[in-house]
Amino acid sequence: MREIKKGSIVGRKSYHKDVLFVVKTIISTKNGNIAILKGITERVEADSYINDLEIIQKDDLKEYLNKKNEEIEKKIEKSQKEQENKNYKIGILMKNTRAKEKIVTGKILHLDGDSCLDNKNSH
Repeated sequence: MREIKKGSIVGRKSYHKDVLFVVKTIISTKNGNIAILKGITERVEADSYINDLEIIQKDDLKEYLNKKNEEIEKKIEKSQKEQENKNYKIGILMKNTRAKEKIVTGKILHLDGDSCLDNKNSH
């Protein structure tokens, strides 16, 4: 069995490996080693005793990522259908009543504190 170290891809056994993490650092304590974890697909940080972690094999990681991609595709498809339905209803409403208001749209500025996302285009 491989040793868990910084950069290892792991899952927490006590949570049935529901979320996969990369090990950011390992801290030695009097009660045992604790790993500081960062979610791979979820924006979450956690900690766990090393003995509760299991290294994820490449095939299992691929399966996990494929499953997450399918979930995202389904959400996008559902959102697009909902938007099309909403646009259709708005179109009917606009035909029935004349809109005399000017619709002003704005821009959304998203500030994020995750430094690994700051440089996503530089790789």
